[in-house]
Amino acid sequence: MRFFRSFAVAIALFTSLSAQADEDWTDLDLSSARLIAAQTAVSADGPLQVGVDIRLADGWKTYWRSPGDAGYPVTVDWTGSDNAKPTEMQWPAPHRFSLFDLDTFGYGERVVFPVNVHVPDPTQPVHLNAVVDYLLCKEVCVPQVASVSLTLDPGTPTAGPDAQLIDLYQSQVPSDGSQSGLSLDDVTLTDTGNGIAVQVTSVFPLTSPDVIAEGPDDILFSRPAIDLQEDGLGFTATLDAETFEGTPANLAGKNLTLTIVDGTRGLEARLDTAELAQVATGISLSAFLGFVGIAFVGGIILNLMPCVLPVLSIKLLSVVSHGGHSPSRVRLSFLASAMGILASFWVLALGAVALRSVGVAVGWGIQFQNPYFLVFMAIVVTVFAYNLLGMFEIPLPQWMSGAAQIGNSDTLKGHFLTGVFATLLATPCSAPFVGTAIGFALSSGAFEILAVFTALGVGLAAPFLLVAVFPRLATSMPKPGKWMLTMKKVLGLALAATTMWLLFVIAGVSGQTLAIVVSAGLVAMGAALWTGRSAEGRGGAIGATLAITTLALMSSPSVITSSQAGTSSVVTAEFGVFTVAERDRRVSAGEVVFVDITADWCITCQVNKRIALSDSDVRAALEAEGVAPLQADWTQRDDSILSYLTSHGRYGIPFNVVYGPGAPDGIVLPELLTRGAVLNALREAQG
Repeated sequence: MRFFRSFAVAIALFTSLSAQADEDWTDLDLSSARLIAAQTAVSADGPLQVGVDIRLADGWKTYWRSPGDAGYPVTVDWTGSDNAKPTEMQWPAPHRFSLFDLDTFGYGERVVFPVNVHVPDPTQPVHLNAVVDYLLCKEVCVPQVASVSLTLDPGTPTAGPDAQLIDLYQSQVPSDGSQSGLSLDDVTLTDTGNGIAVQVTSVFPLTSPDVIAEGPDDILFSRPAIDLQEDGLGFTATLDAETFEGTPANLAGKNLTLTIVDGTRGLEARLDTAELAQVATGISLSAFLGFVGIAFVGGIILNLMPCVLPVLSIKLLSVVSHGGHSPSRVRLSFLASAMGILASFWVLALGAVALRSVGVAVGWGIQFQNPYFLVFMAIVVTVFAYNLLGMFEIPLPQWMSGAAQIGNSDTLKGHFLTGVFATLLATPCSAPFVGTAIGFALSSGAFEILAVFTALGVGLAAPFLLVAVFPRLATSMPKPGKWMLTMKKVLGLALAATTMWLLFVIAGVSGQTLAIVVSAGLVAMGAALWTGRSAEGRGGAIGATLAITTLALMSSPSVITSSQAGTSSVVTAEFGVFTVAERDRRVSAGEVVFVDITADWCITCQVNKRIALSDSDVRAALEAEGVAPLQADWTQRDDSILSYLTSHGRYGIPFNVVYGPGAPDGIVLPELLTRGAVLNALREAQG
């Protein structure tokens, strides 16, 4: 350990230079500051070590690099220094100051911040000029700004009078623990992923151990719950994490810095993101396979959910169009559709992995919060509908003609795009089991994400794979005939209804202006296509050109970004606005709180609202005295809602949970609500 230099030399130099040292202080009302050096002259080789020395009046404190719940850290501006390049200031181990529920970290009485200085030209004098900005707090807080300077001439360096002082505080700067006798043995995420468990051992008996965690700016850590060993040579500590909104924070995939402190001893460790995620998701093989199975079942059920109903029309037309075809041809086409579904889920999985790797929170269906995606989907669905309705029989660009023939084309590309389209429209909502599977995947590592998304894709593709295995299911259908013209028009109207739903979502996400512009553009595109179909000669080319021009204008960034944010119609008069603080306030008052996380683009949410939540008995229970229904609208992106969802291990909606005296942690309801499930949860939460 580095605690002392030559004591005799230090005493001798201090005696001869103490009067000069006293003159170097810059005195302020409540503190004094100065610059000190570990040597008396500029060395011909090696860096120069200096220190920013601050003395505080009795009872006052200043702050560490992460001040905690209040304050701001000490900063130093070296502007005006000559022949000197100071490095980053080093921070001695701080103390925790607790006042009621607030914790801050800093220093009292006196602190020295060691700084290494690179000297470009050791043959010339070094002039250091620093403006030190810091905050002092007691009952009140007072900002302090001290201008300090130090000049050293070249020569033969010896230990300066303050070398021991700098060395003392340098030994208090947390490092890998080898200097302080501390060892960080293990760090794991808690079972919920919303906290960390730390295990530390010490060479010397511990007196007042503490753990300070630093992470992303939007995450706060609790005081550690410390369990000290009987021999005093080790302890375990658990820290919980939460967001500024008060919801538990998911720590998987976050970079953290831990500072272990015991008096003036310290240890600092930066935690590897991948290692933390691996610890958090380390489960048995049987449990992992269980989640994969749940994902597969969820994918199958997704075929029957309202989110996917528009896609079923395309599937039906695809089956009917194969009447009379050879089994091998049918098998190949349905395998192509299944591959379209699987490829889409793999793209979603890789996108989730990529976003998480750069620290972006992800959720299921969040693409429906993006107006560009919504406008694109409205255009694509409308092109499909126009084709099925016979609005055009003219040459379109290759990308549009291939897309427009989905469900009516016998090309592998057309069948592949059928699977892609099915996946795109299947992602706004969570079917039963899908929420559980997605929650496990997005809180785990890349392998788990890929495995679960693959299982979901296989489940959604199961009808296509079934026909591929038993092609007679398609070949036994009646051969195409005039009846198919009527069928195409019916299915075209079904897709037109899907377009109306997308326009409703666009209005909620980006405002009615954009919805009206897109509606007008889609009508103009249809008129252009119909004109081209009816015209002779070059009319087809003119119609196609007008249609493409309409598409380009409608989807241009200037049109989309100029629209105002939408005001969702989801929240009704019966529901209050959900916040974590409002939930906690009502639960602490003994009320039962029903939370509904919903969005305009979530079809299952709308089904829940119209069927379960509109039931007379459910409405009466929600309107009863002592029951508070609260609703959060996720139509537009809101990271606080995503954070709340992840705190419950969920990444998609619908999400409903009931809190109360009998259920302080909440009763999570199934994705597809029933009258009985809601009423039972309300009764159980009453206690």
